[in-house]
Amino acid sequence: MAILKTLAETYDVYADLEGSYKNGQAVLLPISHSTFNAQIEVRIDVDGNFIDAKKVEKGKDAITIIPVTEDSAARSSGIAPHPLCDKLCYIAGDYTSYTGDDKEGYFNAYIEQLQKWAESEDSHPMVRAVYQYLMKGTLIYDLVKSQVLVLDSDGKLTDQTKIQGLGQTGANVRFIISGSLVPHEVWQNQELYKKYETYYQHKTAEKKLCYVSGKVEACSDKHPSKIRNSADKAKLISGNDESGFTYRGRFTAKEQAVSIGYDTSQKAHNALRWLIQKQGYIRDESAIVCFMVNRDMQVPDMMKDSINAYQGIDNFDFDFDDFDTYEDSDRERRDTGKIFAEQFNTAVNGYAGEIRVDDRVAVIALDAATTGRLSVVYYDEMGGKQYMDAVLNWQQHCKWRRTVKVGTEEEGKRRITCECTPSPRDMALAAYGVQRSEWLEADGKLLRATVKRLLPCITREECEIPRNLVKAAAVKASMPQTMSDYVWYNDVLCVVCAMIRFQYEQGGKTMDNFLNDNVGDRNVLFGRLLAVYDYMEQRAMFEYDENGKVKERRTTNAKRYWNAYSSRPARTLKTIKENLVAYERKLNDYQLMKFEQWAGEIMAHLDESKFNNKPLTEMYLPAYYQQMEYMKKAFQKKEQ
Repeated sequence: MAILKTLAETYDVYADLEGSYKNGQAVLLPISHSTFNAQIEVRIDVDGNFIDAKKVEKGKDAITIIPVTEDSAARSSGIAPHPLCDKLCYIAGDYTSYTGDDKEGYFNAYIEQLQKWAESEDSHPMVRAVYQYLMKGTLIYDLVKSQVLVLDSDGKLTDQTKIQGLGQTGANVRFIISGSLVPHEVWQNQELYKKYETYYQHKTAEKKLCYVSGKVEACSDKHPSKIRNSADKAKLISGNDESGFTYRGRFTAKEQAVSIGYDTSQKAHNALRWLIQKQGYIRDESAIVCFMVNRDMQVPDMMKDSINAYQGIDNFDFDFDDFDTYEDSDRERRDTGKIFAEQFNTAVNGYAGEIRVDDRVAVIALDAATTGRLSVVYYDEMGGKQYMDAVLNWQQHCKWRRTVKVGTEEEGKRRITCECTPSPRDMALAAYGVQRSEWLEADGKLLRATVKRLLPCITREECEIPRNLVKAAAVKASMPQTMSDYVWYNDVLCVVCAMIRFQYEQGGKTMDNFLNDNVGDRNVLFGRLLAVYDYMEQRAMFEYDENGKVKERRTTNAKRYWNAYSSRPARTLKTIKENLVAYERKLNDYQLMKFEQWAGEIMAHLDESKFNNKPLTEMYLPAYYQQMEYMKKAFQKKEQ
């Protein structure tokens, strides 16, 4: 119940945003309201006279806030009309005559319910206008006349014609009232929201003890769906399976298992829906959201890499566009990645300083248990400072130099190369992904399970990355021939090195002087040797075109034998060296001298007891990377 209590409290914090459309962002739904995708928009005047109608284009504009009852919000079958906007079969009095499908009971239930609201003290001119119009029973006639609906040769309404891919008979209808009322749209009228909330509170059920709030209030056994998106039918709380032993065996009635207040349930579900749409991670059929519970302050998105985690935070004092202003001018004098990191870290520290002692942060991860039920696979709540300390620890120690995209889809993304922490999904793909097209892909269920296992590593400083995940990623990095060079290097090798760094630095060590600190480590030495012979062949194969650009070159022997080298390093090293004899002749004297010097220095530490075919651990990968970077810089310095 703690998760529902936290969400209800969050709803109260953001209550002033209830029902407000702002900058195209998700809307925090009012109590007793839900959404549907409208296909038809009908315009009438304040006296209930038809003016015109049109089809609604598919997209964000089609999402419509509607008042609902407990039964209509949870309906799957039977007659349960929404109070105002609904499907044609509910609101069209002439539906039966135009389709031949007897739906008189649907219309009668709808119009009777609407009449009670229209004649109550909590009514509204918009409600009365819709009621007066629909009482005429001419909706489909007017829609056909306006060429919104199409009849077949027999004068019947069929589903052969589609609206937004949906058959005509199942279309959802919303209303616009023309006249002195502002705004005209019934689904955007704040006063109408409040009127219905007040009206429906008078109709709520018997009062009982709410297990969430601890208060005696009107409770409900029917709870909202549409949590992850407007088409989501899965529910967090459901107990309607009386024959499937959902609660039987322990209780005789579902009310004994759980009792939740109607308002509390509405607040909790509406807050969760809004947070997921506004700032949640929705991918691979899972939904993960991290939010500040007690006040309106954005928190970094831990589901993204550390660079993109802070984009979109209003009070984050860093402009990603400024990077372009010094990127070209300083490229020759300094490493632009370091310049970026310096300014970015300053901004992160400034943001972290705004966290208060009493701030609370919650993390919720949802997954579909079945088609109709959601499960909470991860929930954690902690102090704001505790959360930021954990996130900063994660971002500081689980990072590696790689290329990432920054910016938004609308503004256009660009690539920058800098040290950053890969996202949990990047780690899952590095371990289990397969390159089938341009990028790595993996089974959605496997990705969800892996991301879930990584969440505690981010939110709790003492938690390590699962060993089997690091090993799986290391095995994947040991098969460079199965991927393109860019994907292998940037999306696998750099990611697994970041994971290894996190494990390595948890004990108080640092990767800054990794090669010297592990000069006697067998795995590190073999990794460095692999880099020497790989780069030697790369330098020998450099061929330039007339524009001075490197032509496409073949796969090196080191990469061809990489997987075998990780399993039997001593034997495979001999094969790699034998195949490099022809390439050594293409190197100039200085290059050959440097490679022999580096190989000799490494072999001096690799005595006979270490030079064997015992499989290498994952530690050889960061050794390969750092030795390669060291050699590249050495040659660049010589050439300059």
